[in-house]
Amino acid sequence: MLVKSIAVLTVLFAAPSALAASRADLATSITTSPSPALVYATARYTVRVANVGNRNASGCTVHIDLPATHTSPQVYVLGDVGGTSSACTQNGTALDCTLGTINKGKNKSVYFDIALPVNAASLDFTATAATTSSENDLGNNSASAAADQTFYAAGVATTPSTPATMVNSHCTGTGLTAWYECTLSPSSITAHVSELHDDGTLTIPGYAGYTGGWTLTPTSVGSFLYFNMNDGSGIVAEFEGWGVDGGCFEGLTTFPGGGAWVSPYEVCPQ
Repeated sequence: MLVKSIAVLTVLFAAPSALAASRADLATSITTSPSPALVYATARYTVRVANVGNRNASGCTVHIDLPATHTSPQVYVLGDVGGTSSACTQNGTALDCTLGTINKGKNKSVYFDIALPVNAASLDFTATAATTSSENDLGNNSASAAADQTFYAAGVATTPSTPATMVNSHCTGTGLTAWYECTLSPSSITAHVSELHDDGTLTIPGYAGYTGGWTLTPTSVGSFLYFNMNDGSGIVAEFEGWGVDGGCFEGLTTFPGGGAWVSPYEVCPQ
């Protein structure tokens, strides 16, 4: 009788643990091709949702947050979305995809194509899967990925034999991170000309009181341009940008002591 009682208790105590383990478990991952991708070239992001649990997962979906602009009042995707899986619908700066049932030990994938601009901050993607079934672990439902980019080689010589005349197009705002954001509101764009000299100095025709300096640095991922502007009392603006197509550079100009105000720039040979 004692042996039988112990056996019954063992079954009773083991049952809840066994039931808890017999559930679905979604695990999400993101891959990119090509990686790195050339700036403004289309790359394909694939989101894979696997059911690593012990039960089938019903009513599966995946929500994908895309990089968003810092514009106001309207917010856009910070990049050009191309093709997507037929299971996905774009809602603002996100994609919502319907996956249906994912059987235990199986997976389903969706994709989207996107071309990304130069950005002063990381361009991040987050995908979060969900199911109407019970899950063992929600900690692996989400995955994140940051874009890996390369840029173009210089459109101007590091020591030009004659001054390189550059057209600096820009808009100004708070929290902006990319020239791409300026292009969404063309009426906000203004421009001025600067000249890059072979001794590393910069002048601004029409603004006699302003001077500056510049450097062009070739790197393994493209050309990096830096310049500053000085009003005679000190540096009032600093630009950092990367090479894009057409011999241009895109980046962000900040203003020391200027608070949150910034100016995304496109700098192109005249």
